[in-house]
Amino acid sequence: MKTLALISLLTALSATQLAQAQTESASDTVTISAREPKIELPGKFYRMLPEEFKYYKQAYSLSNGKTLSLFSRGRSMFAEINGQPAHEIAAITSNSFIALDQKLKMTIQLLDNDEVRGELLMLVPSEQVAGQAGAGEKMVVVGLH
Repeated sequence: MKTLALISLLTALSATQLAQAQTESASDTVTISAREPKIELPGKFYRMLPEEFKYYKQAYSLSNGKTLSLFSRGRSMFAEINGQPAHEIAAITSNSFIALDQKLKMTIQLLDNDEVRGELLMLVPSEQVAGQAGAGEKMVVVGLH
């Protein structure tokens, strides 16, 4: 009888400790909120000469499997992703560009060994973003190489 009472007491005690541990875990949750990244036109642009831009005029592979192409028409610079409508771009710095329609922003690092690194921030329809539904647009960041 004493054994049965001892087993019951130990079972009740361990169940209480388990419940308390689970409660403490739930209260230890930290929520971090961040502002949605934005693409905003700067007050001043970098004046990029055609001789500088010629090094950036090429196709870049993106981490999402798409291709970003930079090209020029006359003195205007453009960016295009997988044959979608082109966006006129302007230089922000010697290696970063922004679409004048505020749908793209990119930083491109041309490395000495013909490698490229960078990122592309783009505004896309919500339905193109995994797990998103409804109207509106979402900001997506993809790697560039």
